[in-house]
Amino acid sequence: MAGRKPDPNKRAQILRAATEVFSAREFHTVPVEDVAARAGVGKGTLYLYFPTKEQLFYATILEALDVLIAELADVTRGRRGEEALTAFVGCMLDFFWRRRQLAVLMHRYEHKLREPEGVEWRARRAAIFALARGIIQPSRSGWLAASDAGLATEMLLALIRAAILNHQERDRIDRAARLVTDVFLHGIAGTRSERTRRQLRAVRRTGTRA
Repeated sequence: MAGRKPDPNKRAQILRAATEVFSAREFHTVPVEDVAARAGVGKGTLYLYFPTKEQLFYATILEALDVLIAELADVTRGRRGEEALTAFVGCMLDFFWRRRQLAVLMHRYEHKLREPEGVEWRARRAAIFALARGIIQPSRSGWLAASDAGLATEMLLALIRAAILNHQERDRIDRAARLVTDVFLHGIAGTRSERTRRQLRAVRRTGTRA
């Protein structure tokens, strides 16, 4: 961007517009002009910040993931076990529920993770994976054998992904995070049993149905 000082606000404005456009239509059908129009800038200005459409696409995802990783690290710092797990899940849900279009965009183009140019995306996913595995790894939690930690982490991320993509407006983050955590730790049957135990304890305390 020779001769012109980058404007962080302008860059963020373009990325927000790109998220909206790429979420609504297939990547290959979106002309750069449409993103520029949505951002309220000229095509030349957009190219000053992002020389190709591919660079714009990846920048949209990478910047969001950098924010997510920082938030996950912050919310789990100093926590362990189930408390850390619930905080991790809740942070992921809150992040993507507030960025529904970004979640749609990432889901639609997840296949690009496996392509050569997806290396930076893979690196950020690996960072999120490492944070999750650090919470459930055997040396801290004792929940599972060391050989199963990697697969269990992928299962946890898959549960979170399902909760993100099936989000309804009426859903509450705390309740969804609790459900994901319970299903991950105890399974569907275990979750139901725990709920029944809580109801029985309430009946014993109050003499009424919980």
